Amino acid sequence: MKKMIVVLFFLSSLCVGNAQAANNSPCEKALLSLMWEDINNAIAKQYDFGVSIWNEKIVQLQMQNGLTFQITIQGDVYVGAHNTFGTDTITFEREIDGLKLVSYKHTPSKDKQEILDWYFKHSAQPKPKQAK
Repeated sequence: MKKMIVVLFFLSSLCVGNAQAANNSPCEKALLSLMWEDINNAIAKQYDFGVSIWNEKIVQLQMQNGLTFQITIQGDVYVGAHNTFGTDTITFEREIDGLKLVSYKHTPSKDKQEILDWYFKHSAQPKPKQAK
């Protein structure tokens, strides 16, 4: 755990300020990789069906003091074979004891309903209540 804290501190110090990701720098890729489990847990809590994220990027990183920072990640959420139905923006706060989910916002695509209807019609997965 201490090694992870040191690595996170080092990587975050390389990205101090606001990080605008165009093509994900090696620093951003490493930080997103270290946060992968937390990102997936946050997504799983938002949906009643199997959703994944891709095209993720760090849209904001604010160092607060020492090892504490707030980070906002944005990515496209999809079901099945990259049937993207929106963009999710997830904000975490990093404190000494780990990451804490601060906010979660889903911005649906214009075709969200059509994509989800098609997906649940053609998959073995039953349509959950939340996927209306």
